[in-house]
Amino acid sequence: MKVPDRELVILLPQERNNSAVLERQTLRLHEILNKVETTEHYVEAIELLNLHRGGISHNRIRIEMALSKKRLGPFEFLLHKN
Repeated sequence: MKVPDRELVILLPQERNNSAVLERQTLRLHEILNKVETTEHYVEAIELLNLHRGGISHNRIRIEMALSKKRLGPFEFLLHKN
């Protein structure tokens, strides 16, 4: 399994200091986050606002194209639905 490149802060009570349990829970958290942090899930959570075209787009291809750009054009915005 590839070692994830992220930092997690896990707060536990002092009584629970079992390193094996902590390591297993941390690896499980990484597995869950890797499944959730995909482009498909991210595209479902955002929408593209383009004031030149006059509206909000939920089109998956347009959103993916906007995400692939280094910089959005003028009056283009990515909005999170939540």
